[in-house]
Amino acid sequence: MSIVLSNIIEDLPREDTTNYRAINNTLFKNNGKVCIVIDDDPTGNQTVYNIPLLTTWNLEVFISEFINKTPVFFILTNSRSLSNLETEKIYQQISKNIEKASQLTKQDYTIVSRSDSTLRGHFPLEPITIKLGAKLDDAITVFIPVMFEGGRVTVNDNHYVSDSENLIPVNEMPFANDHSFGYSKSDLKEYIEEKTKGEIEASCVYSFSIDKIRLEDVETLAKQIVSIPSNTYCIFNSLNYLDLDKVATALLLAEKVGKKIIYRTSSSFVPSYIGLKPKGLLEPKELISEELVNGGLTIVGSYVKKSSEQLQNVLSLYSEETIVEVDVSLIIQDNSQEYINSLVKTIDKNISKGKDVIVFTSRKLLTGPNSNSNIKMASTISQALVYLVNNINTRPRYLIAKGGITSHDLAIKGLGMIRSKVLGQLLPGIPVWEMGEETRFLKLPYVVFPGNVGNEDSLKIIIQKLIN
Repeated sequence: MSIVLSNIIEDLPREDTTNYRAINNTLFKNNGKVCIVIDDDPTGNQTVYNIPLLTTWNLEVFISEFINKTPVFFILTNSRSLSNLETEKIYQQISKNIEKASQLTKQDYTIVSRSDSTLRGHFPLEPITIKLGAKLDDAITVFIPVMFEGGRVTVNDNHYVSDSENLIPVNEMPFANDHSFGYSKSDLKEYIEEKTKGEIEASCVYSFSIDKIRLEDVETLAKQIVSIPSNTYCIFNSLNYLDLDKVATALLLAEKVGKKIIYRTSSSFVPSYIGLKPKGLLEPKELISEELVNGGLTIVGSYVKKSSEQLQNVLSLYSEETIVEVDVSLIIQDNSQEYINSLVKTIDKNISKGKDVIVFTSRKLLTGPNSNSNIKMASTISQALVYLVNNINTRPRYLIAKGGITSHDLAIKGLGMIRSKVLGQLLPGIPVWEMGEETRFLKLPYVVFPGNVGNEDSLKIIIQKLIN
């Protein structure tokens, strides 16, 4: 049942308006640690800027970043699209390589396991695997899934999706029915009990209320964090960045005196923790030179309801020849190569003439007789979209990728990305990457548009900003 946000706010003490973000910047720099964000999806950098994004995780990668004193970087695993077994293997590799690189370079670190603000993902598998691989036996696990840019907040230990007027419990949203990561609880203590299959009881999860966060000083909060027993879970309620920035200060102070912490968070936590100064939205002139006359390219692979609604709202911006619908029923056939090549020619021809093109998979969701056939079908469709990007010859002015898996596959398999940089956001929660030297199109502005972010006009606004 939804509750009225204003009623909640009336019953809470006022926020502490101290500039904790600036304090966190100093604390983070002085703690001498590198912050490694292991991200299960390519959209978790949607709140930061000027931070490297890496798609490989061998030992040499971490040694290089540690030696170069890179203060913060993301490792993009895309594990949310993988099985439990595949995910565990990857997170073992990553955490062991981090620990070994740390020993070799004498560089300390903090790990943030970044995942979805609507509670979908391999939990508790990912933080547990990190803890074992990185030998963080005495660490507590701090769980903070708030993502204010998307209206995800935690109040009275319950996690909500806000529409600016009402708070809807996250377990009443479609996300809770996810076929891979479904759940039934919005109370985060109960969610942890549910996901750990009762191994961690709700009554054993520590919690910091908004009242406590707003009324107590950070030194007191830090002492309370330090006193939390090893190998336990702790959640922090937050309604906005004022709350979260103060929480991050207390956590940094706790770390300063030796408290070991593994973080399982959504994307709002990272800028609070590292003390990243807020930055306004990017302007098109910051991304695209006026000298570039080629058309831009938008690819919509996400099938979620919001993506389909956003897609319908943008088609009026395009002419008939620049709308490319990828017929999924043809793609999954064995003799689809000629059809796919014809799409490549259409896209290339229009982009070279300075026309912006939109590509999208047909909206009818096809399913197979079992889960394995569905996975194979999804992989075939993704490979087709990758093929389109691999084989166009003309560099687009920009590339917008709609959907988490779509944006991951197009960046890594389509463009060959190994290390890029997030420049900032075009709209709240919608980051832009700058492709690195190894990619097909150097310095291409690459817009990562999550499937479940924004309203029905958000995609249209983004395209209108960038359209030629």
